This record gives sequence, C-alpha cells and structure tokens, in this order.
Amino acid sequence: MLPFSLKRDGIALRAFEPTDVHALYAYLNDPALEGRRYLPDGFPDLAPLSARHVEGILEHWQKESESWTLAVVDTTSGALLGHVRADWEWDPHCPSACVVIAPAQQRRGIGSAVLAVALAFLFEETPAHVVSGWVASWNEPALAFALHNRFSEAGRQPRGGLHAGSFYSHVALDLLRGEWTAMRERRYVA
Repeated sequence: MLPFSLKRDGIALRAFEPTDVHALYAYLNDPALEGRRYLPDGFPDLAPLSARHVEGILEHWQKESESWTLAVVDTTSGALLGHVRADWEWDPHCPSACVVIAPAQQRRGIGSAVLAVALAFLFEETPAHVVSGWVASWNEPALAFALHNRFSEAGRQPRGGLHAGSFYSHVALDLLRGEWTAMRERRYVA
C-alpha cells in the first residue's frame, strides 16, 4: 500500500512494477543523470548500469522497510518520468527526500509537484521536524531545484568526492517543519 497517492496535473505516483525495468534502465543510463541518480548503496552512480543492476535496484526498492521509492508516471501515456524517494532509516524525525526526473522531462514542474506531495506526507503523516537532502556541489541544477523549493543550505562536507578530476563538496540542505507550514499558509492565503 502506498503511503499516499498523487494523480493530478497529468502525473501520478505509484509503486514500481517489474514492467518498469526497461524505462528505468533508459532514463537512469541517460548521461545527463550520471552522478545524480540517487541509487541505493552498492549500485554504481557513475558507471552505466546493466539490466541486472536495474533489476536489483527495483528489487531493493520493493523490499525497503524504512523508506519508499515511487515511480512518477504520465497519467495519459503511462510513461515513466522519474522517481521520488523518502528515507528515515537514520531517524524518523529527520527523513531525507530526493526526486529524480528523466532529463527529457525536466524543467516542466514535475519535480516540484512530486516534491510537494512527498513533503506533505512527511510533515503531515510522520513525526518529521525537518526534511533533508544531500547534493554534490557540482550539481548546480539540483542545488537550484532545492533552493527553488525553499530548502536552505545547512552545511558542506568539503572534499566529499571527485568529479571531472576535481574535489567537490557534499552540500547538506534542509527544510524545517515550521518553514514548510509557513510556506503552505502563504500559498493558501494569497
């Protein structure tokens, strides 16, 4: 059973199905997503994924107990547009969230709509007082997305890894429950 459902503005969230493996393989191997696929530990984030990797990722997502990963689909065509994940393994009061949209589908508001639903679930249905995320400092589109959706930079871990031959930082981002509540109230008042 899904923790929530979304079916609006032409998109829906649903559990991944075995038939999603080919579409998932295609968008996860898009070179534009290299290093920002947000996969479970043990799966390569830089190298191309094999079909066996993608099958393993789907199996992992279906077995998770302290997180969920849902498919983002187009309600008209049924096409897989991306995925959204929430993870509270470390602490249910401080879950993390991430949204991955296929590069061909980006810049259409899909990611923001999906993140809004995930945040509503986490802040309304769980004890979360903050939702966090991590982004590589070289990933400027992801940083812009997080800031656009009212996340704030909470800190940096310098030399978090290497990208294109240079060190980069892991940027910690967060959104507090009070900030989210104020944001929602402004939206309803305006």
